[in-house]
Amino acid sequence: MKKWCIEYWDDRTGNNSLEKWFDKLTDEQLKSVSKEIRLLEVLGNTLRLPHSKALAEGLFELRERRFGFRIYYCFCDNTLIFLLAAGDKKSQDRDIRIARLRLKQVIER
Repeated sequence: MKKWCIEYWDDRTGNNSLEKWFDKLTDEQLKSVSKEIRLLEVLGNTLRLPHSKALAEGLFELRERRFGFRIYYCFCDNTLIFLLAAGDKKSQDRDIRIARLRLKQVIER
């Protein structure tokens, strides 16, 4: 029972770095990440720790625990979630910076 629509961030030229990131995952990793995304689709803004964490200023972190992946996202209205950036715990600082920049772009659209 999906309540929320999930879209990937892309730049104005249609470049989608998230699709490229997903393509690099193994089948096992993709299955684990997809499970968390399905939870987000159903529970949306009611999803909490250990699956999701509010970071600040409208930015949230979806936490895949088995492999340590993080997907950064925002809510655009009562039905839409934008996935902004993704990575693992090692690239977390860089990924959060990217997600914050993309969040600003989403707000400006």
